[in-house]
Amino acid sequence: MTRILPLISTRLRPIFSILLATWMLQVGPSNALSYDDIQSRGVIGIAVYSNFPPYSFMDENGNPAGMDVELANALAKGLGVELNLHWMTPDETVEDDMRNYLWKGMNLSSDDGQRVKADVMLRVPYDRAFAMQRDDLGLPAHELVHMFAPYHSERWLLAYDGDKLDTPQTAARFMYHPVGVEVDTVPQFYLTTAYGGRFRDNSRTFPSVTEAFSALTRGDIAMVIGMSSQLQWLHQQASYPASQKVKNTSQNEEFSSDTSKKNASPDAVPTQKLTELAFPLLGRAEWELGIAVHTNYRQLAYALEDIVVAHIENGDFLRWGEKYGVRYQLPNRYLPVPL
Repeated sequence: MTRILPLISTRLRPIFSILLATWMLQVGPSNALSYDDIQSRGVIGIAVYSNFPPYSFMDENGNPAGMDVELANALAKGLGVELNLHWMTPDETVEDDMRNYLWKGMNLSSDDGQRVKADVMLRVPYDRAFAMQRDDLGLPAHELVHMFAPYHSERWLLAYDGDKLDTPQTAARFMYHPVGVEVDTVPQFYLTTAYGGRFRDNSRTFPSVTEAFSALTRGDIAMVIGMSSQLQWLHQQASYPASQKVKNTSQNEEFSSDTSKKNASPDAVPTQKLTELAFPLLGRAEWELGIAVHTNYRQLAYALEDIVVAHIENGDFLRWGEKYGVRYQLPNRYLPVPL
């Protein structure tokens, strides 16, 4: 500001100062805040992915639900502030999501056209190689983001129809039976390119893992590849009575255990089963997810990490997983060191 004022006439300086101060007050609340600012304001904005069960979604009653929503509530409670959820629509890459919701912001959800940022973003990769990536110019690609506090470990899993198949032992089964995957994901790329495209003819693409699993229950496909937590959650839903449904109100998606057979008994045992399978050439089979904040707000990161560790140690993450039918996987840094 001191560099700007000398260029303005003396008579206009007071007016300019007032206008600048007013502008700063208007845009301030839209920006990500430091630990002290959050405490002063009494609200923390946490970004979670929309329509992403079992992590974050709207349940049939229109209430926020999911493992990440449980964590977001715990983080806000641990800081002694109110929670303001930011529902993220995923962009093409995680880098785009961090830009849109952490350090640059986006104005698509703001009535006044100001860019809206969250203070915290959940379910970001916790990986040193990813954090240290360089861009095309050799500069740090994520220098404006601090990633920390891994709280969940994910892996790929296979769901299959137990009436049609024995437990698959190798990926060779993909050459003989239709396999469902979500569009624009690693499994889709794998099925269409691995081994010279030998699995391509049996690849079936769906808008979401939920729709792929519904196709599995109807008998349209024999297998589904997806993230373990998502398939475990869907498998739990299939075990409910046929009259019960889990509805995702944000996208009007629903999964029902009676989609496989019109005359299925309300207490019928689902034929869908889950198994771990080695996927050669797929890349990393397991990865960890954590939290991200703007790189300037390390004090906030330290406070949030302490809260995460406390909830891991008291078993809350295990309970949250059980609530959504997920077998919670502890990140490696919290595993006991073998003696």
